[in-house]
Order: sequence, then structure tokens, then C-alpha cells
Amino acid sequence: MLNPKTQAGAGARWRRPLLIGLTIVILGLTVCFWVYGFFGPPGWRIANDDLTIYTDATRRLFGGGQWYLDRQIHGPYEISHGDVLYPPVTALFFGLWLLLPGWSFSAIAVGVTTWAVWRMRPALWTWPLLALCLAWPMLGLKVLRLNPSVWIMVASALGVRFGWPGALILLKPSFLPFAAIGIRHRGWWLAAGLLAVASLPFLADTLAYPRIVLDARGGGLAYSLPDLPFVLLPLIAWAGRRRTAPSSSR
Repeated sequence: MLNPKTQAGAGARWRRPLLIGLTIVILGLTVCFWVYGFFGPPGWRIANDDLTIYTDATRRLFGGGQWYLDRQIHGPYEISHGDVLYPPVTALFFGLWLLLPGWSFSAIAVGVTTWAVWRMRPALWTWPLLALCLAWPMLGLKVLRLNPSVWIMVASALGVRFGWPGALILLKPSFLPFAAIGIRHRGWWLAAGLLAVASLPFLADTLAYPRIVLDARGGGLAYSLPDLPFVLLPLIAWAGRRRTAPSSSR
């Protein structure tokens, strides 16, 4: 009969190949999901769909018009495709894609998140969990559609590493609890203050934003539940980070 030490040693020998094998299988399924998501119905035909909503809103705002759709400012409304659900200060960000190619919206977000997670050097036990987050069908869909939620993933990834970017999650109220990422850093408070100052030129639309959110039907926390793995992916990597990894700047 094997003694406990021998059993523990045998378990340790199998643990690494099992975790790596499981990760490879999940990533293989992820590739299948993403390929099907692009080439299957409706696939590439919806690419750039969500970013267009906000670049159009940015053009309206910078042209002297209103940030929100008319249907959103006359009382309760059911959330539907085309509604503007971010505060007007985000026009300063979306305005970049009046100049940049649309595909770069998701490409930069995925690239920055990948870099941040890689720099954390997450432990082996996190690899299958990270792969599951990547396999989540909504992630591929929102990357394809150039949905702003992919940048909440970036804010989470950079927030656990540097602190201050966590304040940017304030721009998506349905993820408000996660905005506390980095709140102990002075840079977080500075970033939150800069967001407030940057909102002043759009004061009327900014003051209307809480009403726009409260009047929305089909919103709330449940509205963002499909996006939860985006925020959790960097947090899982951070929880399993190697202690020898470079520490976050303060």
C-alpha cells in the first residue's frame, strides 16, 4: 500500500500534464467556437456592428446634437439594438475610431489584455479557468461585433496590475462593484477625478445619464451577466499570479 507521501508525489506528477491537456482541449474548442462565430450565421455580417452605434453617437455629439437616441429621453424604454448605454464622456474615446480602422478596436483590447495576463505569469491551476473564459461564446461574439465591453476587460486587466485603470469600469454601471479594483491606489482617485472633469463639456447629457439608465427596461445587473467572464479573466490570472512577477506600480 502506498504511503501518503508516495501518493502525493504521484498526484503531483499527473497534475501538470492533466492541467495542460485540459487547457489545450478547451482552447481547441475555443478556436472552433470563434471560427464558427465568424463564418457561421450571422458571422462577419455583424462585424463592427456595435462600434458603429457609438461612432455615430460621437459624430452627433461633436456636431452639436444629442448623445442619446430620441426614444431614450422620453421615459421608460425597452433596451434594443442601437441604444446608447454609456455616458457621453466616452465620446472622447470612441472618437479615436473616427480615424482608426474599426478592426483595431477589438484587436488592441485583446492584445493589451493578453499582455497584462502574460505579465502576471498565472499559475498552472488557472490555465483551464482562463481557457474557459476565452471559450465563453459571448466573448467571441463581442470581439467580432467590436462591443465596448471588451474594453471593460482591458480596464480590469490593467486595474489589477496598475491600479488606476480600474476606475474606468465606472463607465459601465452594471459592473460597478468591479470598479473597486485599484481603489486603494491614489492613481485610481485621480483617474476618477479626471473622468468627472472630462464630463463637464457634456454636462447636459451627463446629468441625463442616470435617468437614461434607470428608464431602461431589460437592463440592470442581469444585462451584463453574459459579460462577466470578461472581467473575471484578469482577476483569475491575478489570483494565480506568481509572486516573482513584477509588482503593480502605486
